[in-house]
Amino acid sequence: MNYLSNMSYPLIHGIIAFVLSVLATAYLVPKIIRIVRFKKLMDDPNERSSHSEATPSLGGMAFFIVLILSLYFNHQYDTYGVAISMYPALTILFFLGLKDDLVVLAPVTKLIGQTIASLFILMNPKFGISSFHGFLGIDQINEWVGIAFGLFIMLAIINAFNLIDGIDGLASSIGIVAFSGFAVVFFFAERYFFGLTSLVMVGILTGFLFFNLSTRNKIFMGDTGSMLIGFMVGVMSMRFLALDLPSLSKLPFNAVDVPIVLASFIIIPMFDSVRVFTIRVMEGRNPFSADRNHLHHVLIDAYKISHRKASFYIASVNIACVLIFSLLLKLTNTYIASSIILVFSALAVFFLYKISPNVVKRKVISRTIKKRHQRRLKQQKKQKQQGNPLSPIRRVYSLRGHLQK
Repeated sequence: MNYLSNMSYPLIHGIIAFVLSVLATAYLVPKIIRIVRFKKLMDDPNERSSHSEATPSLGGMAFFIVLILSLYFNHQYDTYGVAISMYPALTILFFLGLKDDLVVLAPVTKLIGQTIASLFILMNPKFGISSFHGFLGIDQINEWVGIAFGLFIMLAIINAFNLIDGIDGLASSIGIVAFSGFAVVFFFAERYFFGLTSLVMVGILTGFLFFNLSTRNKIFMGDTGSMLIGFMVGVMSMRFLALDLPSLSKLPFNAVDVPIVLASFIIIPMFDSVRVFTIRVMEGRNPFSADRNHLHHVLIDAYKISHRKASFYIASVNIACVLIFSLLLKLTNTYIASSIILVFSALAVFFLYKISPNVVKRKVISRTIKKRHQRRLKQQKKQKQQGNPLSPIRRVYSLRGHLQK
């Protein structure tokens, strides 16, 4: 009873924070859309785009503003001084993403910025991973090994969310699933600052989703938004892995199961990134080269479904993974659950690898035919406007008129 009473006030605060985040985002996004349209800072479609017309793409600006304000208002729960590390990290990523949306940045430049932002978080002692609590037989971890591992995890998550932001609603939907899971975990562990921040992120993404899925006032989050989402998921992941034993004892699962629970929250973006990189390497291509082999592209191209349906299906799979992983941990032990998850992941990779080349091949053929048809129409229109004397049809009609005279 005392536990519930201690949680009640932060929970009420969390509900208020969620509602205000939704309203603040819904207020800011239309204003950003108007500014972007007025300044003509639109995202023009290219051969890999899933949209066909110029669309505003700076929705991530609203994420940054609302998140920074929320950190100030939730500071009373920040007992470890985490916010002071998040301010410079978020600012670096915001300007990095903003510049990438306006002027494309080199991958190395983005990676350096992401590394610096991540180190601001990882140098805080409360984010240090000192133990895996027996997962894979690993207990204590060296401090610098923990920082290196944390940096790898954060960079992987940031770029995984950046890569999965390819269709309307997908990154937001996956983000909502992940942050909802983190909110539950941190409220149980009585780490209320992280629980409240997770609820704020759920509110931001919910408010943005209405516009991202709109037909009249559509806007993309851009790299500014996807990197901020990935970064915040990385922050929550590292804090989850770094929870001490007293906090872990309050959770409804064992300490050794933490990596499995975390994997269930972020399985879709991580699975998609590993799968795409593996396919590119197997085909002898640069793992960072662009293509349409991502999970969402395969789903849309193979089954001809809308962005909304594809995002809904993929987010539903993510929710199902959270529930199935939790059930496996209840019915079996960590090693059996991990083995089952790996087997099914391998089967999923194999299935998607088999259908991807066929989808891409059909897409390339379709696109080639379409371009050829457009080129032919353009030539005919040009000949009609200029009255090209070399046109065979015009030459025949010209000769017939001359003979009649």
